[in-house]
Amino acid sequence: MSTPRRLTTVDEVETTIGRPAQVIMLKQISALDEGCRTVLARCPVAAFGYRDADGTSRTTFIGGTPGFARVHSPTRISFPLPGPGDPHGPVSLFFLLPGVGEILRVNGSVAARKGRKGRKGAETTVDVDVDVCVDVEEAYVHCAQAVLRSRLWQPPAPLAEPAAGITGDGPLGRPGVADFLAASPFLALSTWDSSGGSDTSPRGDRQTVARILDSRTLVIPDRKGNKRADTLHNLLRDDRLSFAALVPGRSGVLHVRGRGAITDDPALLETMALRGMPPHLALLIDVEHAEVTGNDAVARARLWTPGAHLDRGTVPDMMAMAGEHLAAGSAEADGGPPAFLLKAFGAIPGINRLLRLVVDRAYRYGLRKEGYEDVDPGAGG
Repeated sequence: MSTPRRLTTVDEVETTIGRPAQVIMLKQISALDEGCRTVLARCPVAAFGYRDADGTSRTTFIGGTPGFARVHSPTRISFPLPGPGDPHGPVSLFFLLPGVGEILRVNGSVAARKGRKGRKGAETTVDVDVDVCVDVEEAYVHCAQAVLRSRLWQPPAPLAEPAAGITGDGPLGRPGVADFLAASPFLALSTWDSSGGSDTSPRGDRQTVARILDSRTLVIPDRKGNKRADTLHNLLRDDRLSFAALVPGRSGVLHVRGRGAITDDPALLETMALRGMPPHLALLIDVEHAEVTGNDAVARARLWTPGAHLDRGTVPDMMAMAGEHLAAGSAEADGGPPAFLLKAFGAIPGINRLLRLVVDRAYRYGLRKEGYEDVDPGAGG
């Protein structure tokens, strides 16, 4: 296959995807409100993107039990990070609630790190884990599309057929990598911008979210979303990225690091079409490192065991929470929707249930237009 065309400017990207509506950018809040704190108290696992002191990009899954992320104040949280880990500078997380489609995203920067001693039998090992303190800079609710596309919370699919053999000596030929990718519908993708910001975004697709082109190259479809496109904008400025992929029902995690580029190559996009509908763009990843490892957080969280899904009545309705964030953001911004109208709308009896029905219908309609079938927003994916 010839080298796919690559997009290199913001104008090229926005010509394809458009620009986000103002309300999308206003739903960010700069401190954790009561809804965010309730989500963190119930959340057993999160994706975490960070860079080491030497600038190496890393993404992993952390946690293991509800409330693993401790809230010290509206602008500071802390959590354990299994070693080896030495995060510096800007970091980003998204928190997963089993059975829920929407995701809580939190971006900030490392405020402090403290090594913790671990014990193995009668011997003591030093700094097995690190407690990481993060100063929160923004939090917001991410839509359920990635979870719904991947069917993340549906019963695990039968084991995929073994992946075709990978020729060449690239990192994707390492033991277990190709088979894991063939079965993985969901991943957390971390990128950074040029001004000190970090973004960890969920990506989901049916059956296989990242497809192998050769022993060193992956492609991830970029299907339609809210047009915010932080990942794409970041990659135009800093092409270093990392991701961590999951396979429902398994406790292992695939860790990948590399360099990313954006393509609109029609021939390549057509290979990822669903019911004749190709994605509008795709990410090309030149893989530098790929490895499947066990993950204690995913194992202990037991995300896919019977009864693991949370009762919707025990956590805030994430879309109602997004509406509260929008009202807060509008109160601080010029030219946004009047905050008092948003608050009055949110106070109407039964409006949250109605909003949920409208949003679920919008999810179903939008995803079917992309070629997805059997979309069930009520099942959280």
